[in-house]
Amino acid sequence: YTRSMVRIFHRHNLVAVHKREYGIGKYTTAEEHLCSTHRHYQKRNPEYYKDKAANLSKTLGELVRLLFARDRYPEQLYKSCDGLLKLFKSTPRETFDKACQMAIDHQNLTYGFVLNVIKNKMTEYIREEQLDKDLPQHNNIRGKEYYDNQLSIKF
Repeated sequence: YTRSMVRIFHRHNLVAVHKREYGIGKYTTAEEHLCSTHRHYQKRNPEYYKDKAANLSKTLGELVRLLFARDRYPEQLYKSCDGLLKLFKSTPRETFDKACQMAIDHQNLTYGFVLNVIKNKMTEYIREEQLDKDLPQHNNIRGKEYYDNQLSIKF
């Protein structure tokens, strides 16, 4: 080794040359020495995940966009995004899109929430036509007239 470089030999053959890094626990990484899967992980960034998610599903794209819009370090969100992308592959499209929409509606933009919605089959219980129905009419409902009369009664 020299002041700035470290040479690595195997059976008297030079196999690698790295820049020397000083300090306890310091290390350097040469990209060309990494296997293809590790190189892939080094190239991850928010735009990579936003583009990939948007190409797969509109709701997944929106979920990932909102996820990165929060004030957190993007690197902390990569694992969640990887989980969502894997979940997308193993879940029926309609179910996955409904789960993502529920996460957006409830502002719970986490992999765990989407996973629980899918695992507990919560997308089957929410029907859009149920959300728009009016309450049924019956005798126990007091209308405007009742309260108008209450105001006119003097105590």
